[in-house]
Amino acid sequence: MTRLTLYRKAATHRPISRSFNFERRLRPLAKVHLMATAPARAAERPRPGPLRLQAVLWNALGPGSIAYALTELLDNMPKGAVERRLWCLSSDPLSPHEYDSPALPTIVYRALCKARVPATVQGRIASTVALRSIKAGDIVYIWPPYDLRMIKRAQERGAIVVAERTNCMGPMGLDVLSRAYARRGLPLPDGWFPADGMREEHEQMLQCDFVTAANALASQSLRDAGVPDDRILETSYGFSPSRLARAIGIERPRRPPVFAFVGLGIVRKGLDVLLEAWARAGVNGTLLLAGHVDEDIRVAYADILARPDVQELGFVKDIAGVYAAADVFVFPSHEEGGPQVIYEAAACGLASIVSPMGAGRIVRHETECLMIDPLDVDSIAAALTRLAEDEPLRRGLAFRAAERSRDFTWAKVGARLYDQFCAIWNRFSSESGKADVTELDRVSGGTTNR
Repeated sequence: MTRLTLYRKAATHRPISRSFNFERRLRPLAKVHLMATAPARAAERPRPGPLRLQAVLWNALGPGSIAYALTELLDNMPKGAVERRLWCLSSDPLSPHEYDSPALPTIVYRALCKARVPATVQGRIASTVALRSIKAGDIVYIWPPYDLRMIKRAQERGAIVVAERTNCMGPMGLDVLSRAYARRGLPLPDGWFPADGMREEHEQMLQCDFVTAANALASQSLRDAGVPDDRILETSYGFSPSRLARAIGIERPRRPPVFAFVGLGIVRKGLDVLLEAWARAGVNGTLLLAGHVDEDIRVAYADILARPDVQELGFVKDIAGVYAAADVFVFPSHEEGGPQVIYEAAACGLASIVSPMGAGRIVRHETECLMIDPLDVDSIAAALTRLAEDEPLRRGLAFRAAERSRDFTWAKVGARLYDQFCAIWNRFSSESGKADVTELDRVSGGTTNR
């Protein structure tokens, strides 16, 4: 009997190097390898109805959190084609979803928060509840903080586990941010990238059946960690046209250009290098800063922040107003997973100056943006000067960014992710696997990366 003919009531995945306890499981189990040339594991029977997607985010849902991207993805999957459930610690009473499933009673959740129990520990408690609903053939879409025990238990039940990689892997993050802080003669903040945390993260990602990557460097960080290419799903984030309606398709006046930075004003986002570059470039224009500025940067760059051509806006709820007031978006971030702001800026018709990390999967050098080295103040200053002085270039980049953004509405991004999940399910449920692996290869990079 070949591995292709083996099946089990609840399909189980473990790395091929591990052995299985046949007596303890009391049912036949097949070793499975996830490379495209290996046999796919068989589900108990063909999926009878909609794709069952069990998303897991052990955090409280609310505005301004990563839950926004997750709920947009879930909301924009084809209606009727997917049965969605979002396991969380607490739902958002101001913006509830029909699929929200808080795993803990409200009184228990509040008690744990009052006792300052970490979200990771709360998640381990909540996962016991969520696991009861997970069945063979389900796709478990797990967002950080990850829980290795839950990943393994879901796989033992025959589920396919997909991890959302919201940042690069630890070693790459450690490298780029160490250099970002060292540029100013500073050490990394205490507690960042602990060795045991990176080892745990590495084990979690290798255990998952698939891992998403919302930018090219996130993909590379997964390869560096030993995750095979065929287990990396190239994905993206998107934007909501209704949320940005007042800034989309507007005609911008001829004026000294307005540059905008949107995000936390911290070293990781590159605000320090941007402020130095702004002072060095001496352009005739205005720099808008939308977001809280870290106290360390506020003190170190007080003279630049006090200039009349630099405007601090603080936290801005209606971010469309900032995009509408700007001509160029600037985001020299050192480390990102897939920054939401670059998709929004492109949709609003802004040329951009971004680092490779800040580009997401939407803007390309000399097509929709100018790509810069976030450690090179001179290169950022040169890009600021170039876009300030070359209006045709600025408007050309902006036009192409707006055109390309049409492929990155949440509706299209959600539909692409659904296609990827369907291909995954077909691959694992097919006895031969051949046609489905081809389909998975077709959609694994389905982020319109042209």
